[in-house]
Amino acid sequence: MSNGLTAYIEKDFEGTSLIIVSNREPYIHKKTGMTVKVDQPAGGLTSAMDDVLKATGGIWTAWGSGSGDREVVDAKSRVSVPPEKPSYTLKRVWLTPGEVDNYYHGYSNQVLWPLCHISLDRVYFRKRFWEDYKKANQSFADAVLEEADENSIVWVHDYHLCIVPEILREKKPELTIAHFWHIPWPDWSVFRVCPQAREILEAMLSNDLIGFQIPLFARNFMDCVRESVIDAETNYRQSTITFRGHTTRLKAFPISIDYDKFNTLASSWQTSRAIKKLKSKYALPDIVGIGVDRLEYTKGLIKRLQAINLLFERYERFRGKVTFIQIAVPTRLKEPYLSYKRSVEALVKKINDRFSTSAWRPVVYLDTKVEHKDLAAYYRMADMGIVSSAYDGMNLVGKEYVASQVDENGMLILSEFAGAADELEGAILVNPYDIEEFSDSIRKALTMAKEEKKERMSALRTQVRENDIYKWISDLLREMVFLSSSKQQKGSYFFDYTDTLHDSLAARRDSKAGKGRSPYFLFLDYDGTLTPIAESPDKARIAEEMRSLILELKKRVPVAVISGRALQDVKEQVGIEDIVYAGNHGSEIWDGERIVVSQHTDSSAQLLKNFLYALEQATAHIPGVFIEDKGVTASIHFRQVKTKVLSEFYELFTRIAKDYEQSFRITSGKKVFEIRPLDAWHKGDAVIWIMERMGNGRLPIYLGDDTTDEDAFRAIKNKGISICIGGSPDADYFLKDQDEVKDFLQWLAER
Repeated sequence: MSNGLTAYIEKDFEGTSLIIVSNREPYIHKKTGMTVKVDQPAGGLTSAMDDVLKATGGIWTAWGSGSGDREVVDAKSRVSVPPEKPSYTLKRVWLTPGEVDNYYHGYSNQVLWPLCHISLDRVYFRKRFWEDYKKANQSFADAVLEEADENSIVWVHDYHLCIVPEILREKKPELTIAHFWHIPWPDWSVFRVCPQAREILEAMLSNDLIGFQIPLFARNFMDCVRESVIDAETNYRQSTITFRGHTTRLKAFPISIDYDKFNTLASSWQTSRAIKKLKSKYALPDIVGIGVDRLEYTKGLIKRLQAINLLFERYERFRGKVTFIQIAVPTRLKEPYLSYKRSVEALVKKINDRFSTSAWRPVVYLDTKVEHKDLAAYYRMADMGIVSSAYDGMNLVGKEYVASQVDENGMLILSEFAGAADELEGAILVNPYDIEEFSDSIRKALTMAKEEKKERMSALRTQVRENDIYKWISDLLREMVFLSSSKQQKGSYFFDYTDTLHDSLAARRDSKAGKGRSPYFLFLDYDGTLTPIAESPDKARIAEEMRSLILELKKRVPVAVISGRALQDVKEQVGIEDIVYAGNHGSEIWDGERIVVSQHTDSSAQLLKNFLYALEQATAHIPGVFIEDKGVTASIHFRQVKTKVLSEFYELFTRIAKDYEQSFRITSGKKVFEIRPLDAWHKGDAVIWIMERMGNGRLPIYLGDDTTDEDAFRAIKNKGISICIGGSPDADYFLKDQDEVKDFLQWLAER
C-alpha cells in the first residue's frame, strides 16, 4: 500500500516522490541569542502545501532565508520538518546577498512583477538582474536534481523560477514537471517589452503542465508563444503547445483558501469578543468597511481611497455613520514601494483631515501585519469588503472575507481586474479606474437590502466552500498524476493509433469470430469509465448519451459491464437488458439468466463484518469517511475527507488493515480502498469466465480506469485490447479522461 499519496492524487503513486519548488520556505530557522527558533510563515498556500507533504512525504526545495537555517541542515542542506513530527524533507538553496538582490528584488520584482501586472512604467531592467536570475534558477534546479529520480513529479511555483524547468528537462528528460503561475500572464503587446521574452517562453515550454489562475492567462501565454517562438506548434482547441518534440499542456486552476479555517475562526467566541474590543478601541460607528492588502501598487489602494473620498463628498448622509478600515501590510520596503506607501498615507491623512469630527474618523489606517485569528474578526465585523486591484492573478482577500461572513450580513465589492472576479458571482464588480462608478458601487453596497445581501453572500460562501485550497491542490496533482502515468505506462494514446488499430481489428474479423459476426467482446467498467467519479457512489449517474451508445453497440457487439459495485446496484445503475453484468469486482456475475457467485467461505463474510466494524469505530470522528458494505466485498470511500486529516485516516486504516492482511486483498483506487477476500474472484477472473463461455472466439476489448481493472488488463494480455482511462503500465492504450470514453464508443460504433 502506498504512503497516502495514492488516494489523495487518485493514482497508485507508490515509489514516486513529490518535489515542490518555491522561493519561500515553509519553515524558517532564526537565531535568537544562543538558540535557534523555528517560525512558520503565515499564508494559506504555504500552510496547505505543508498539509499535503505531511500526508504524502516528499521534498520541498526553497531558498534558505533564515539566520539559523544553515545551522540545522545536514551535509546535503536538508532538514526534516515539521519539527514536532517530521514527515517530509525541506531542502534549502543558498544564495549570496548579491544574488538575492538581483534575482529577487531585481529581475523578479522590478521586471516580471510590474510587467505581468501591466505597470510598464515601473519596469526597470538591468543586465545583472538577468544574470543573477539565471544563476539563482540554476541553484534551485541543482538542488532538485540532487534529489529527483525518474519517478519524481516536480511542482514549480511562480515567476521567480521560470528557467528551472528547462534545466531540469535537459538533465533529466523523464521527469514530470508542472509549473503554477500565481500572477497574471499579460498579452503579447505587453509581454514583448521583456528583453528575454523568447528565452523565458522557451524555458517554460519544458514543463509538462503550466497552470494559470484563469483561462484568459492561459490564452495570453499561448498567444505569446505563437508570436515569439516561431517553431512551436500551438493547439488552441486542446490547449497544448509542442516545441522541439515536447508537448506542454495549459490549464486554468483558480487558487483558493482554507474555507474551514476562516469559517471556524470567525464563528468562535474569541472572535465575537475581539469584535467588541475593536469597535471600542477605534470608536467605530454601526457601519464598517474593510480592505486588507499588501502595501503594493497593484492593489489599487489610491483608487480605493479616491472612491471613498468621493463617497463622503457626494453623500453627506454617510458622514459620521461609516468608517473604512484599511489594513496595509508593509512589503518590499524599497523603491518604488516606499514612495507608494507615502502616497497612500498622505491620501488617508487628507480624507481624515477633511471629514473627521471629534467623535468619528472616516478611515482607520493600520500599517501592520495582522494574524489570521484577528483578521477573521475584522472580516466578520465588516458590512462591506473591498478589493480594488488594478490587476491581480486571483486575490484571496475577497475569498477570506466571504468565508468569514458567518452571519451573511456583508457585501463584497470586487475589482473586475482581479482573477477572483471570474468565480465570485454575487459580488459587486467594479472598474477601479472609474472613480465615480466605484463610489456609486460603495453606496449601493451600503444601501442594499438585507435580504439581497444574504442571498448573494450565501451563494458566495457556497462557491468558496466547494472550491477551497485543498480542491485546488487536488485538481493540480490529479493532472500531474495523469501526465506522469502517461509517461510511465507501456501503452500509447489510443486516438493516435486509430487507423492502425482499425486495420488490425478488420484483419482479425474473420479469423476470430467468423464472417458476418462481430469480432469483439466489449467489457466496460462503470465508475470513472461510463460515469465521472463522483463525491459519493450514489451520485455517479450514467448520462443518457452514454447509455444510448451502449444500446446502439449491443445490437452488434456483446457487452459486459464489470464493476466494484454490488451486482444488483450496477444492474440498476446501467439499466440495460440483454447484456452481461459482473459486480463485486467479478465475484458476482449475471450471465443473462442466472447469478454466478465465485467460491468464498462463510468465515470470510464474518471476518469482513469484523473488519468493517473496527474501521467504523476507529474513524467515526473523521467526517467524510463512507464505508460501503457490498456483502462479498467492501469499499472505503474518503473523497470527502479533508486533506488536513487524511494522514490520520491513513494511519488508522493501515493499522486496522494489518490485522486482516492474511485474509483480504486490499487495493487502492480513486480515493477508495477496496477490500476483497483472497478467495474471491477479481475482474480478470470474471473476464476469463465470460470469454470461455460466451466469447466464441471474439477479441476482448476492456475499458477501465482504476487499480482493480489492472487484473483484467493482465488477463487479456496478448489476447485482446486493454484501454485505461488515465494510463496504466498494464494497459495497451490509454484515453486522457472519462469524456474520451464517449468518443471511443462512438468510434467503435462507426467501425
